[in-house]
Amino acid sequence: MKLFPLIAGALLLTLTTGCERDHSADAPITVLGYTLGSPQREDNIKKLHIPRISYVPDKVNEPHLLMEVTNQIISEFTKEQTYEVVPTAEEADGELRVQLVDLNFRPTQFVDKTQNANAAGVATAFRAIVYANITMYEYQDGEPVAIWSRSRVRGKYDLLTTDDISQTRHQAILLACADLAQHICEQAVERW
Repeated sequence: MKLFPLIAGALLLTLTTGCERDHSADAPITVLGYTLGSPQREDNIKKLHIPRISYVPDKVNEPHLLMEVTNQIISEFTKEQTYEVVPTAEEADGELRVQLVDLNFRPTQFVDKTQNANAAGVATAFRAIVYANITMYEYQDGEPVAIWSRSRVRGKYDLLTTDDISQTRHQAILLACADLAQHICEQAVERW
């Protein structure tokens, strides 16, 4: 029992050897090469404007999705709280532009004829995949300057269904877009 404090002290000394600490407010701690705490951003953006997303018409034939997806992206950034999302570009330090570039909805699983000869080949599972290009702009002297971009960020959703395919398709695409919104937020916030 007398050995425990000695072992605990040795372990603490081993773990803290090589620690780097900037004593300024909100500075991360580095232990054994790993950084703990909030990441240091490379931009000066505090207030972010997210305009209505755009799309490539011959690849994404779902213009009704634009406002819903924009709202999903805004919701993700609002929950994450790294940036304050503002409604107009005039209030913002930066802007995130998103363009839907591809949308796929395909069957991934079918009824086997050994399971049901009458329903052989009927799709029972689907995958919705949405791709977007994203670019972050920082306003410098009132003009947007691109500071980073990512191509073909993906959101997907898999589902099993026996329901009406048109309703299922719409719901699956919305859920794939929600996944895309999460990935967009992660790309913007965790760029290391």
